[in-house]
Amino acid sequence: MSGIQASDDIRFDLACDIVYLCACALHGVQPDAGRTGRMDLKKLYRMCQFHSLTAMVCMALEQTDAFSAADPAVAKKWHDARAKAIRKNMLLDAEREQIFAEMEQAGIWHMPLKGSVLQGLYPKYGMRQMADNDILYDPNGQKRLAEIMEQRGYDVEVCGKSNHDVFMKPPIYNFEMHTSLFGQYSGGAWYGYYKNIKERLSADEGTSFRYHFTDEDFYLYMTAHTYKHYSHSGVGLRSLADAYVFTEAKGKTMNWEYLKREAEKMGIADFEEHSRVLAKKLFSSPVWPQQAGLTKEEEAMLSYFAGSGAYGTTKNFVENRMREAQEGSGRTGLGSKLRFIYRRLFPTMEWFENYEPFFAKHRILIPFFLIYRFFRRLFGKKKIRDELRVMRKYGKEK
Repeated sequence: MSGIQASDDIRFDLACDIVYLCACALHGVQPDAGRTGRMDLKKLYRMCQFHSLTAMVCMALEQTDAFSAADPAVAKKWHDARAKAIRKNMLLDAEREQIFAEMEQAGIWHMPLKGSVLQGLYPKYGMRQMADNDILYDPNGQKRLAEIMEQRGYDVEVCGKSNHDVFMKPPIYNFEMHTSLFGQYSGGAWYGYYKNIKERLSADEGTSFRYHFTDEDFYLYMTAHTYKHYSHSGVGLRSLADAYVFTEAKGKTMNWEYLKREAEKMGIADFEEHSRVLAKKLFSSPVWPQQAGLTKEEEAMLSYFAGSGAYGTTKNFVENRMREAQEGSGRTGLGSKLRFIYRRLFPTMEWFENYEPFFAKHRILIPFFLIYRFFRRLFGKKKIRDELRVMRKYGKEK
C-alpha cells in the first residue's frame, strides 16, 4: 500500500486518534463521543489500513454512534474491513492447523511465529489483523514441504532463494515458511545468534514436531524482528500494540535480567526499552497521546512509527540508507547520495548471496543480470522517481 497522502501534522493527529481508539478497544472502554464526533472517519480509515489496525479501531468505534452519523459508504467500508479481517484470521488459523498436521505426519519440525501467536493475547478474536502466517521449520524438510504445499493447491512464489519460502493460494492464503529466523547476509549478527535455534525450543505437549519459544525468547525475537524493519524502512503502530499486549500478558513472569542481557548481546537493548516504555504510555489507559506524558524523544519515535505504516515506506528506506552512508564515513551530503545511487545500481555480493544466490554462485553472469535489472528498474519508473525524490530532499529539511 502506498503512503498516506497527508501532511506530517495531519498524519500525527490521525495516529493519535488510532492510538486512543486502540487503547479503548484493548481495555473495553467506550470512546468519548465528543472526540469520535470530531474524527474524519474517511481519513481515519485510510490511516488504519496503512497500519493494519482497521479491525481493532472499528471495534472501538462500534461502541459509539460514530457510524450512524457517518456517510453510509464510509461506514460500510469500516464494517466490511472488520468482517474481512476476522474471516481471514479464521481461515488462516484453520489452514495453518491442517498444514501443521501434514508437517507432523511428514516428520518436519515447525513453530508458529509472530502474529499467529500474538493474536491469542488480544482481548477479542480478530483484533490483531494478519496479512500472512509466518512459520519456522526444519530446512531439511524443504523439498517435502514444497510438495505438501503444492498438493494443497499453493503456488510456490519463492523457495530456496533466501531464508524464507513463500507459498500463496488465492484469494487470501499466504504462508511465509522460514528456514532460519534471519538471513545469513541480511540478518547481520542476529543470524549467528539464532543459528542453532532448535536447541532453544521446547516441544508442544501432545506433538512430536511442533515447538515453541519460551516467553522471553519469543519477546526477544519479536523485538529484534521489529527493530530490523524499524531501522530498514520503518514499521507501524501495530508493532507498538503488539509490544504492549505481550508484555502486559507475560511481563510479570518473564526473567527481565535474562532479557536485558540477551538484548545487549543482540544490540537491541535501547530499542527494546524505549519502544516498550512508549507502548506502555500509549496503551496502558485510554488517553490522548498528547496527555500521556511523552518526552520529546518519545514524540519523535511515535511520529516515525506513525509515518511508517505496517510495512515501511520508500522515504524511510532511502533516508536510513543515506544516514548509514554518512555516519562514521565523513561523507558529505553529496557523497552519501552518490554512494546510495551506486549501491542501488551495483549491489554488494552479500545482496546477491541473500536475494540472487544463483548469480552469487555463477558470478560470471552478474554483468548480464545487472543489465537486465537496470532496464527492469527503468520501466518501474514510479519506484525510481520516489527514491530519487527522497534522495534529493535528504538533508534539506529543517
